[in-house]
Amino acid sequence: MSFPFKLMIIIVSSILIVLVPLHNVPAAKASGLLSTAMQAAGAKPEEWSINGWVKLPSGDLDDEQLAKMVQQSMRELDVGAEEYKLQHKKTKDHNTIQAEVIVHGTHIITIGQVISSGNPVERREGFLVINIEVKEEGKDSIKNIEEKINRIMKKKGSAPQINTCLIGWLDGKLKDREWCDRLQSAFRAIDALVVDKLEDQHFVSYTGFSPDILNWVQIGRQRINLNMAMRYSQYDNRTYITIGSPIITREY
Repeated sequence: MSFPFKLMIIIVSSILIVLVPLHNVPAAKASGLLSTAMQAAGAKPEEWSINGWVKLPSGDLDDEQLAKMVQQSMRELDVGAEEYKLQHKKTKDHNTIQAEVIVHGTHIITIGQVISSGNPVERREGFLVINIEVKEEGKDSIKNIEEKINRIMKKKGSAPQINTCLIGWLDGKLKDREWCDRLQSAFRAIDALVVDKLEDQHFVSYTGFSPDILNWVQIGRQRINLNMAMRYSQYDNRTYITIGSPIITREY
């Protein structure tokens, strides 16, 4: 499921508030840990979602500069200009240019945005956001996609942030405590500590910390860099597992 435009902006704004980077985690290692956790939960990765964003050095970008940044980013993601159209959305507080394409099972959204805030003294902040959803790994591995996004972001700002989510599923509905047992097995498989739990009759969500994943976010006094959730879908009779680092940045 792709991010609606408004949801993407909310996610970026939320991350800006809570994200406290410790180091840049090697992409291959983070992806490998998430895959290991997914397998320990009894599923295999079926879909991937990689969301990256970076704050630009300046927010004083006009429409032409935003468009050029988005076009250049799409080109570096190996997407030709003929494959997408630029969309321009402008409000009092946001000026956004977006490119979107679906090709070979891969959904790519690139956004250049200037946000105005800080009344009575107006402050303008610029951001580049890239969201890629992959239905199945093809010629580009998840590691390569993460590295591409990281390279693009580093050219634009000093502290790019990348969130990776894996999605898998099991057929049918699990028994009462099986959800929790599987998530606990996933945490143990990568030596991660459970920090918080949210359990409901329709879904279960665990957040935690792994010393092998170097990026983290701070929620209150706790540092987390791992988020796992499970939910049952009556519509297709599947139990979905979503694993994200440092947090889940998509609906589950």
